[in-house]
Amino acid sequence: MVKLINKYKDQLGFLVLWLLLIFIINPIGDFPLNDDWCYGKSVRTLYQDGYLKLYNWGEMTLVGHVYWGYFFTKIFGFSFTVLRWSTLVLGYATILGIYNLLKAAKLVRWMVLFGTALCVMNPIFLSLSFSFMTDVPFLCVSIWSLYLFLKALQTNRWQPIYWAVFFCFWAFLIRQLAWVFPVVWLLTVLFTKKRTVKNITQALLPLLMMVVFSLVFSYIMDSQGLLPKRYNSKFTVLLGSITNLDLGVFFRFISYFLRSVAYIGFLFAPIHIFYLNRYKFKAYHVWTIVYTVVVTAAIILAGKTIPSLDNVWIDFGVGPITLADHSGNFTTTPSPRAPVWFWQMVTAVGVFSSVALIFNLRQFIIALFNKKIISHEVVLSVMFFVVYLTPFLIVGVYDRYLLPLFPMAIVLLGANSKKNPKEMFQYCAFGFLGVLTWFSVSATHDYLSWNRVRWEALNELTDSGVSKEHIQGGAEFVTWYHFSEERERWWEIVTPVYTLVFQHEKKDQVIKTYHYRRWLPGNGDMYMIFNSVLAEEIKIKSHVRE
Repeated sequence: MVKLINKYKDQLGFLVLWLLLIFIINPIGDFPLNDDWCYGKSVRTLYQDGYLKLYNWGEMTLVGHVYWGYFFTKIFGFSFTVLRWSTLVLGYATILGIYNLLKAAKLVRWMVLFGTALCVMNPIFLSLSFSFMTDVPFLCVSIWSLYLFLKALQTNRWQPIYWAVFFCFWAFLIRQLAWVFPVVWLLTVLFTKKRTVKNITQALLPLLMMVVFSLVFSYIMDSQGLLPKRYNSKFTVLLGSITNLDLGVFFRFISYFLRSVAYIGFLFAPIHIFYLNRYKFKAYHVWTIVYTVVVTAAIILAGKTIPSLDNVWIDFGVGPITLADHSGNFTTTPSPRAPVWFWQMVTAVGVFSSVALIFNLRQFIIALFNKKIISHEVVLSVMFFVVYLTPFLIVGVYDRYLLPLFPMAIVLLGANSKKNPKEMFQYCAFGFLGVLTWFSVSATHDYLSWNRVRWEALNELTDSGVSKEHIQGGAEFVTWYHFSEERERWWEIVTPVYTLVFQHEKKDQVIKTYHYRRWLPGNGDMYMIFNSVLAEEIKIKSHVRE
């Protein structure tokens, strides 16, 4: 037993950490978050009515995600708490996948543990783990697929390829984007191995299997009338943008790229800054300063400072905030908000540390042209960055779409490096991790906390007899109860006699104040507003008193 514990002490340590985070944040609450009302509705339909129904809200395959949630509801019954736990299970599986991926990339143990911890405390990853969104499940199977492809490169064996393909299929059943993994594998093999029959076969087989799998899936789903109308809509947008290239597409591409690498740069600043010193070509100091100043200034002038890629990391917290007073602007949080200069500094740090990625890509291109040997780990990570990120840079990227890039950035920078940080740098790195942990845990706690109180307030109204059509309780409330595939403008059914907001105006008639526990700065209050004019028009009396 002692030997077993010593052998898996790192994995057990991360399990204890994960369980502690769950206990501190508290995932309990039967309410949807963000878009997971739609996925939860599909699970509920399968659980209660016995058939699969994908609602016309997203454009994903989604089947794997729905059945994963269904597996848990069959055991524990349907609730969003149960669905949240299903994601938390995959959250820990993701942590194990990242840990194994970094070990396979031959990083030093300190960097493996620190890099995995940074991925865990990433506010985007942590908050999404406490939802039934598809991002963490997709990240989980993506990381295991990449890990197995890397093992296949290192061992030249078939077995890891078969398992990698299995995880590619699973990923495809969540999002069509899983197509990128066999493409990445194909390009990596072509760049790293000789053109033998065996190598070409290994390179092509996963892609061919994915083609067959996706065609069979589409045929079955289409023949049963199960594909939503918006299925593959983003792919159509992507093709349209590529076939109609203009300056607008080019500038969006550059903007999204610079902002994306700035995100990765800031959230993994200790790792990027640590590896920045390895790139000592002529005038690299000057290029670093020039790039940082020019790009930071451009982002600031464009009004796209971090966090400008909605909609999880939003200002000083996580979200999105979907109450009526934030409707249509999901990138802001309740007051107080961080000052403008603070986000300008965060952006500058992100741009500065992202220079390590830029220099590494430069080094890769030079090595490629000079026909130098490049490690499998570096080629795999570069191919993944290019193939995975490019479509998003054309059609638009949310911060949560960046999640698979974070561990791959560590692989790209630290693969095969035997260098350990000096003690002083380790202290600074742990300080950064501590601040990030405080923010991510507090922000995720507050997100669950205000949503818990939000739904208690809304349920109080409905229990008192107020019709759901007269309550504006935010996007999740309206979509959960009123979304319709038959009615074109279904949201117009709501006549907001009662509206729940974070901030009210002096003229508003506040009939009740709700307080939630908030760990980040702020008062933690929400207000129920009663519209007496609308109430008079439809003859409704106030059901909520102080």
